[in-house]
Amino acid sequence: MVNVYTYLENLFKESYTLPTIVATISIAVLITLFQDHQEQKKEKADAAAKALEGDKKEAAHPSSSDNSEESPAPKPKAFALPTTPLPPPNLERIFTKEELAEHDGEKEDGTIYVAIKGIVFDVTAKKAMYGPSGGYHCFAGKDASKALGKSSLKPEDCIADYSELTEKERKTMEDWYVFFEKRYAIVGRTEA
Repeated sequence: MVNVYTYLENLFKESYTLPTIVATISIAVLITLFQDHQEQKKEKADAAAKALEGDKKEAAHPSSSDNSEESPAPKPKAFALPTTPLPPPNLERIFTKEELAEHDGEKEDGTIYVAIKGIVFDVTAKKAMYGPSGGYHCFAGKDASKALGKSSLKPEDCIADYSELTEKERKTMEDWYVFFEKRYAIVGRTEA
């Protein structure tokens, strides 16, 4: 952009006709506007990339962004906290493994429950994620403690027994528990 202004200064030192000067200035203004527009597009793209990167971190470690001192980027709806308060936890309802399996989103009522550490969460509102065609359907109707700790989508990892998890994996499972606790109603617990 500095070169354009230097060129314009030199232009006035020479003897040119008025239409040539007007045309040159018009071109210089258009170039400047185009450069500004390109810079704005780049800034928007960078901001979007940062937001996406932050969302990926949120998905991998949901509680890690809670301690951030930076102003958080807007979260996509999939990770947003509910706009209405959650109902009080219902820990009186006890689910057998078979009863929990009934709530995998494939039955007529369409309810989807996921358990972590024996606590059953109603994730029905996120059918796109946990429903039959969702990427996290393997968790539906199960206590997925081990799978969430291992960040695994393998059906064989979707079990309640998380005794073999490493300390780091247990921390990941705890982060997911906090993530679910903030977003989904607790509708019961599994048998001991």
